[in-house]
Amino acid sequence: MRHSIENHRLRISIEDVGAELASLVNFDSGKEYMWQADPAVWGSHAPVLFPIIGMLKGGETQINGKTYRIPKHGMVRHNDKLELFNHSEDRITFRMCWDEETLKSYPYKFDFRITYRLRNEHVIVYHEVQNHGQEPMYFCLGGHPAFRVPLHDHQPYDAHFLRFEHDETVESNTVTEAGILSRTTRPVPWQKGNILPLTHELFEQDALVFRNLNSPSVVLESRITGPILKVDYAGWTHLGIWAKPNGDFVCIEPWMGLSDYEDSDGQFVNKEGVVELAAGDIYEMSYDIKIL
Repeated sequence: MRHSIENHRLRISIEDVGAELASLVNFDSGKEYMWQADPAVWGSHAPVLFPIIGMLKGGETQINGKTYRIPKHGMVRHNDKLELFNHSEDRITFRMCWDEETLKSYPYKFDFRITYRLRNEHVIVYHEVQNHGQEPMYFCLGGHPAFRVPLHDHQPYDAHFLRFEHDETVESNTVTEAGILSRTTRPVPWQKGNILPLTHELFEQDALVFRNLNSPSVVLESRITGPILKVDYAGWTHLGIWAKPNGDFVCIEPWMGLSDYEDSDGQFVNKEGVVELAAGDIYEMSYDIKIL
């Protein structure tokens, strides 16, 4: 089931399974901006990543001396037990709380909420995590929205590019065949300092995984028709750029944390970018999608 809100510019729809942003329609252009989850290519729209990003080494991790197995990208993705917590004129909130079942794979007592808010031409995605336990909890957090490329059907995929706010020179971490990260890097075909051309071949080695970017935002553009949308990810520590090599979309993924590395010691608290949240505290983080 989908739940929708709209204003004078946009309409968005959220799937109750996994609380995924499934549709983003601009009334001015009449266009759908979200990838429509073709199962023959990739059957998701915008997975919500919590409490891990990507994969654990060997599929398991150590927390307080015990072994836990957490599925790829965490426990919100594909979950049909999220509660529709609030549905008002300009926002929708879904909630997931710890229970005896979640404690089997992730031993923290959490209250997780994700809110989608419309404001003019913006979709703002808010995340809120509260620690209901008596000790610090640790987690990673991320977005995975997939945007249609091309937006206009007559345009080729490689007529599109990402324009970062500032010049970039970083390379990408390498994703291994096991779906975790290598310490080795691979070159990124930056052009003119801040331009990343989109080609299907770019993703033959899986995602681009960025650390230490200069830019707090990026714009998806077409060489033919100009800017399409902007994602502002200020405050997030890492960024993933991904698509299936045969997929007409691109994912722009703000992350707090990363997948495990090949040389990971398996200790959850030692994961790169992991967030530590004190007992009783609330953590908040958001990113912004602006239709241009």
